[in-house]
Amino acid sequence: MRSSMSRCLLLFMVLLLTACGLFHATEKQRTAAVDDFMYALRWQRYQEAAAFFTSEHRRAFLDQMEDLRDLKVTDVRLQRVEPADEGRRVETRLEMDYYLLPSATLKTLRIDQTWVYSATGDSAGGSFLITTPFPKFP
Repeated sequence: MRSSMSRCLLLFMVLLLTACGLFHATEKQRTAAVDDFMYALRWQRYQEAAAFFTSEHRRAFLDQMEDLRDLKVTDVRLQRVEPADEGRRVETRLEMDYYLLPSATLKTLRIDQTWVYSATGDSAGGSFLITTPFPKFP
């Protein structure tokens, strides 16, 4: 009886540590994905930024950015991160400061996004993708 309890306790501890490790891994992946997306937006590398969208929103994002050739981005900031579903889904709010030539008026675009972890089954394990469309510029 005592050895079966010890085995159960050991199994529970292994499962708990594995779950913690997976959560930490997805948290690191999420942080890297959001940071890389913000960097791509800030430096107007829209092809790189588009890779973070699911396929259903990727083309619309690229088309919108292509139509805004006079867009100048000055800053992108992370305002809020709200993890859910054990870190596999994350709600974020970004703010992007920009101006559209010929105007020199600085404006701020609020970008609310949902990021979802998608396991790929390969050695990389998976990635976070944006499942919401990019907002239109006012």
